[in-house]
Amino acid sequence: MESTEQEIAVFMRKISFITIHPKIIDSYRQFGVFKSAEAAGLAKITATDLRDFAADKHGSIDGAPYGGGDGMVMRADCLAAALASVRTNFLGDSSEKKIKVIFTSPAGKLWAHQEAKAFAESDESLVFICGRFAGVDQRFIDAHVDEEYSIGDVVLAGGELPTMMIAESILRLIPGVLGDEGSAAEDSFGEGLDGRLEYPSYTRPPEWQGHKVPDVLMSGNHQAIGKWRREESLRITKKFRPKLLFS
Repeated sequence: MESTEQEIAVFMRKISFITIHPKIIDSYRQFGVFKSAEAAGLAKITATDLRDFAADKHGSIDGAPYGGGDGMVMRADCLAAALASVRTNFLGDSSEKKIKVIFTSPAGKLWAHQEAKAFAESDESLVFICGRFAGVDQRFIDAHVDEEYSIGDVVLAGGELPTMMIAESILRLIPGVLGDEGSAAEDSFGEGLDGRLEYPSYTRPPEWQGHKVPDVLMSGNHQAIGKWRREESLRITKKFRPKLLFS
């Protein structure tokens, strides 16, 4: 029987973004992790244009908020129609159960490495809702969103950037997406660092503007280098993310 890791590696993850700016997603698919994941046959990524499901001939997908206030609110009916289309036409079955609909907002749970790892190890297809304007009708969120996440206490113009960040953090943890199978484990929060932050990195030239590369890294002594890296990882983690040492 194949191992869990092998099963994950051959599974093609389907990821869809519902957005009014599909070109942002399509452009990002041409680079880095998105491109590698698709090229390796480990992911299929698509962007659905919400305006294809507009409420009228003018392409309306938003409306003024009830109760007054600034900005416009994305309509629940338009979003629900787009999601239904994604389920049927991209995911292949409108009754598919292994689907997670994800929405980003300041009210969501803070996204972290643990969440990325859990999604990378699952076989769920993902649909990201990219909000815009003053927000999304709460009725759509209540009815269709499975998980709501925040990337931090900031507000952006739209959900494309945070959802692509979340998707990339998941994809890079899927075996076979990165060129070096062990590189993700040695990054910050990875198993190779026991969940700590990564140690400093150096390259040529050996001296730059009066600053030298630490002698131990030039020594060729791999045991000493490993010890230095562990100590530096611990030092940096204590300074910037001390809570990681107790999690």
